[in-house]
Amino acid sequence: MNPLLLPIFLPLIAAPLIPALSPRIPKFRELTGIFISIAVFIASVSLFRETAAYTVPWAGFGFDFTLRIYPFAAFILCAVSGFAVLVSLYSSVFMQSKPNADWYWFSFLITLGFANGVALSDNLVLLLFFWEGLLVTLYLFLALARENTECKATAMKALIINGVADVLLMVGIGITGCLAKTMSMSSIAVAPLQISGWGLAGFLFMALGAMAKAGAIPFHTWIPDAATDAQLPFMAYLPAALEKVLGIYLLSRVCLDLYSLNGSPAMKIILMTIGAVTILVAVMMALVQSEYKRLLSYHAISQVGYMILGIGTGVPAGIAGGVLHMINHAVYKSCLFLTGGSVEHRTGTTKLAELGGLAASMPVTAICFVIAAASISGIPPFNGYFSKELIYKGALDTGYTVFFIAAELGSLLTLASFLKLGHSVYFGKKPEAAPEVKEAPWQMLLPMGVLAGICVVFGFGAKLPITLLIEPSLAGTLSSLPEHLYGFHFDKLFLLVFAVIAAALLNHWFGVRSGGSPQKASEHIHHAPVLGTAYTLAKARVFDPYDQGMTLTFFLGRGLYVLDRVFDFLIDTLPTAITEYGALLVSKFHTGFYGYYLAWIMAGFILLALLVSYTGALP
Repeated sequence: MNPLLLPIFLPLIAAPLIPALSPRIPKFRELTGIFISIAVFIASVSLFRETAAYTVPWAGFGFDFTLRIYPFAAFILCAVSGFAVLVSLYSSVFMQSKPNADWYWFSFLITLGFANGVALSDNLVLLLFFWEGLLVTLYLFLALARENTECKATAMKALIINGVADVLLMVGIGITGCLAKTMSMSSIAVAPLQISGWGLAGFLFMALGAMAKAGAIPFHTWIPDAATDAQLPFMAYLPAALEKVLGIYLLSRVCLDLYSLNGSPAMKIILMTIGAVTILVAVMMALVQSEYKRLLSYHAISQVGYMILGIGTGVPAGIAGGVLHMINHAVYKSCLFLTGGSVEHRTGTTKLAELGGLAASMPVTAICFVIAAASISGIPPFNGYFSKELIYKGALDTGYTVFFIAAELGSLLTLASFLKLGHSVYFGKKPEAAPEVKEAPWQMLLPMGVLAGICVVFGFGAKLPITLLIEPSLAGTLSSLPEHLYGFHFDKLFLLVFAVIAAALLNHWFGVRSGGSPQKASEHIHHAPVLGTAYTLAKARVFDPYDQGMTLTFFLGRGLYVLDRVFDFLIDTLPTAITEYGALLVSKFHTGFYGYYLAWIMAGFILLALLVSYTGALP
């Protein structure tokens, strides 16, 4: 078997064995999931320095089964399989007593195979095939998460939102293939298409499909619902890691390989605007959440905005920062979700009002949380700061300061919300009704510790990820990269970090004093003039395109039903009634008496003669 096939087909072949054999063999699903994940990771690492392609005829018409490994794809492949190893180990404990655990592991391995297929695909149709496979496993993850109707409703919501986005991607791929006269991504990259005419439509549709997979606004609204309904390892695995990695990977390919983004200044502004809006809207929603997982889910959305903003700048530093932030986000956000899972596993809840003082009984979880929270907030020397710094510089290089301000404000509010979360859960006063708990099992601590360690190792100047991952990945697509993407830069941007930290601390201090508890540290923002109304409308889902679309669909359906009844009455019911009444009326003259029939015939002849005579039809 060609080595490029192993990361795809190993998990796809193993997945059906889990529901078939797991009921008969104890621990089969956990051992299979961990073993296959490790095997796929080893196969991915063995391909890291390779540059190769594999092609076999597939569907004809240029739709070949073409896989290609090169630095960027190898980077994504290792990231996908690496997260799978950590989440599989974590899930081996968390999912033991959960309903439909067999189907969780089945979906887990299928997702791993399809995600690797996306990373390795060099044919746009093949990429679409694997991309759509992820939509199926997303539905399975959510619909079978728990035995309640809310999960199925959330699964349907995720299916519809992502399905609409995938239709856009499908149309964009069709337009791109027609313009380029090939579906080979590497062939198109030799001479990227211009963003004009039909090229503008192709770029927009493909970019929207990629951003929707990453969770950008307005395709984000299923993620907070999934955080409430789904099992927590799912949140660490798919929305927080794989979808962000794959979505931003494809967006990067669209902007750098398939189309020439720098040839369209207007499109760069559109992408940066989407990024800035995603940052601010999502982080404002995260700030007022009262539940651990929902707060993290909004931050998972907000951080996508930084990636889109960085890539949208079209500046080498910004693009490098966007790609680096993609992997940094997947690391610290997965770590944060896993800390939430440990808290839920030990306490049985993730509501902030029912938690507090857990740092004393769960110190390792608390330390991992602090490191990941500092990373996502952009505090040096952790990894999140260095990717954000590159994005800040990219935004400034465009000359549009407003996007830089939006990114900095997003960092301030991110830190403010994590001060609230950390204070409430780990360092606040323990509620009297809260039970005594102990630290999570080692199988859950090890993945968290590894991810927190990566936050540290990828920090301190970020030389390792830049030189090992980012520069090789972008060397073939960017004509030039800044000489010093990594390292500490003691400039105004570095000093601005301390101003952001001070403002966030001051905001938290004021919020705790005015609200009376860390859980209410954002109440002064929640109920501020104008913002209070906006939050009330958001809570009522007024700004949720899916819910508003469903409401519109309901009224449209009722209107069409009424219209159908009217047409049915005019076309069917009314003519039938007239015919029946006429037949009844005529039947009254059918008495069976011969003299009456003869009289009616004579009267008819006389009437006909008079009519013909009057019209002059006879001479």
